[in-house]
Amino acid sequence: MKIKNTMIQADQIILHNTGILGDNFKLNPSYEKEISKDQENSYILKLFVAIKNTDENPFPVSLEVCFTSRFEFEDAKDENEIMTYLNINAIQMIFPYIRAGITNVFSAALLPPLVLPIIDVRNFKERVLV
Repeated sequence: MKIKNTMIQADQIILHNTGILGDNFKLNPSYEKEISKDQENSYILKLFVAIKNTDENPFPVSLEVCFTSRFEFEDAKDENEIMTYLNINAIQMIFPYIRAGITNVFSAALLPPLVLPIIDVRNFKERVLV
């Protein structure tokens, strides 16, 4: 299988200061993905990362991030091979861009740095559309 073309773009990075003060917070981000077929041999992968300020897990900021990427494939044996790539390798490739984007937004907002930990990409859950 050959990857003919790849596009990665940041669609959304929303940072909201919740005004909560303190220094003993637990980082509990959520990770979601959405995979769709765009055209023949072309797929769209959307990755979502969110940090929410909730009553159960208060946090001084709320953050919503969405990155979209498009992959075009040649010589793929079957759909399973493509889905395996999109669910593992593609996420491994895109996640460092998400981490860097979040770190840069925090720096630009003059907030203490926030660096997402390196994760197992299987932690990305299928996004449930409401």
